[in-house]
Amino acid sequence: MTQTPEGQPTVRIDGADPILLPWDVAPERLPFDVVSGPVAFECASGDRIEREYTGVAVFDLLEAASMPGETTHVQFESANGDLACIPLTDLSGAVLALGDGPGTAPERPRFVSPHVLGPRTVKNVCRLRPRTLAADADREAYERLPLDG
Repeated sequence: MTQTPEGQPTVRIDGADPILLPWDVAPERLPFDVVSGPVAFECASGDRIEREYTGVAVFDLLEAASMPGETTHVQFESANGDLACIPLTDLSGAVLALGDGPGTAPERPRFVSPHVLGPRTVKNVCRLRPRTLAADADREAYERLPLDG
């Protein structure tokens, strides 16, 4: 995870005005509206997982970093190198969550969305990158998922 010079864990959101968001603070100290509620998604096993998540709406983060207007996808990167490339249309209701649900330390954000399958719900997010892909581009060329081997 990206860190500030003071060693504070952050998430970098790329755009025309990139931001480094501190992630080891209490939710009420984040410079964004904090959302809470259930997010359900399908796990790689086929099971449906529904958990309560508290975090920041992904679109709020992208807007704050001045996401380019031609963006079609957002690439989520984890601290261990996992990458998921998600179409903007699948980011409705998406949250960069404070931890992986109950019992997880808040310095470990996770991307969750009701429109994205489990392997692409990246844990330990360190960076969001807006991407502009051609209509015929293979988004998997921009991914490195845990199940890829």
